[in-house]
Amino acid sequence: MTHKLSALPLARHAMLGLLLAHACALAGATEFAGRGVFAFPSASGCPLAALTGNAEQCNRLALDHAETRATLDQAEQLIHFHNTRQYAKKTVVGDVLLQGSGLSEDGKRVPLGFHLVLSKSGDKWSTSQHTHAPVKGNFSAVQIDPYQVDVTEADGKRVVLVAEKITETLTQPSLATRLASDLVQVRDNRAKDARDADITIAVGAGKLSKSVMRARLHSDPVNGGNVDSLLTQGSWAFELEALTGKIPDAVAQRELFLFGLSGQPMLKPLLVRGFKKHEKLSVGAVNGKGYLRFGDQQQDFPGADAVARAFLQQSFIGLVLGWQQLDGGAHAR
Repeated sequence: MTHKLSALPLARHAMLGLLLAHACALAGATEFAGRGVFAFPSASGCPLAALTGNAEQCNRLALDHAETRATLDQAEQLIHFHNTRQYAKKTVVGDVLLQGSGLSEDGKRVPLGFHLVLSKSGDKWSTSQHTHAPVKGNFSAVQIDPYQVDVTEADGKRVVLVAEKITETLTQPSLATRLASDLVQVRDNRAKDARDADITIAVGAGKLSKSVMRARLHSDPVNGGNVDSLLTQGSWAFELEALTGKIPDAVAQRELFLFGLSGQPMLKPLLVRGFKKHEKLSVGAVNGKGYLRFGDQQQDFPGADAVARAFLQQSFIGLVLGWQQLDGGAHAR
């Protein structure tokens, strides 16, 4: 069974993802094909479920190129990637994001994500992996779906990720991973007793770090302060502001693809040349009616809640924002 969803909006992707997950449970395995982003259930829970209202469909398969196919077997917890194209330079062809949780060093259970990125150079596959977490440090008592991932090569299948490696990456990060984490700084911009999340992402060590992005999340909860159903009924917005004009174009392009924004004509400049310094991108809603804003342009955007749900759960910046927002809401209450 082959599905090509690249031309569909993200909201329809999510609906079809539910149908695909159901078919997968019945048939044992489902094949995904064509450039697109596909959600499948996490048996280990979803991050920020209280904020996003998404309790299960938060694991992700992304296929960056039409030549990439993936087969998902939930029963056996296996994912297989197939791509026979040869690439002139190292190119990302897909990824897997698995969601779970773990205990932080202060004993608090926090959401965790394991992100595996698959690339090809020529006909050779390579992978990289890292952790998404709203706080730094080592984690214990990790709960996450133990998937194995393999790829097709000329002489057969090759395993590129064993299930044990997922927990090991989250609990015992390598020296290179720890050093990379230390070079990414998250600065909390909130004033005392502020509710809304507001952070600056900087890259580099100590005084040599360079601020690259400011991110804000504003929300007015419905139902007497309960955050449930916020993204479908409340008034909210997240905003990204580039603090440098040197964010790699490929980074901006892939983020727009992953979060369902690459098909928006308003954002074509971002796809072509990336962010300029102090340019702002906002997605939000007023009383449940979505909008998209870039620079001084704004348009109605019915898919705003689906984009926000994906961004908050599946991106490192979104995860930190959502965690801050829930923490701020708890203090306010």
